[in-house]
Amino acid sequence: MAANVVFLPLGLYMVSCTQPNPPRPEITYGEFPFRIEYEKNGELVIVEDTIICKFDGVNINMGGNGKTLKWKSYFASGRESLRSSYAVLTVDDANQIYFSLGGADYYLGVEGVYFGFNAWQTGGMPSIRHIEPDELFHTYGIKLISYEFSQPIVNTFK
Repeated sequence: MAANVVFLPLGLYMVSCTQPNPPRPEITYGEFPFRIEYEKNGELVIVEDTIICKFDGVNINMGGNGKTLKWKSYFASGRESLRSSYAVLTVDDANQIYFSLGGADYYLGVEGVYFGFNAWQTGGMPSIRHIEPDELFHTYGIKLISYEFSQPIVNTFK
């Protein structure tokens, strides 16, 4: 029985290895500036940076589902985040607000990947939940004034 537990995942991985690679993007690199302007407790805060996005090869899925494209993104400023497609605002010791900025697959034109600007909150228990602008203001004293994001490129995959 224990051998089946080991060999089944290994077999599924081997099935993925034999699958063809997905089409690669013609454009593999892009820089996408953004700007978020908000007020926190009466103080104006402006976050400006650039998300640098790169094609990062092919990922072999462990579950036997073939291969997918890998992407890497990071901020030009060197700013750190839970994920490189989130701008972080620390509210207090227990809460952080994450502004979703979109991922490398979105900006580099992967068909079917969509993005809408969102704020997410973590705190206390390891959970993440969406926050509406009214709650941002009434609970955390954050008033979103404006945000500007780059549009994704039009890419082809061969």
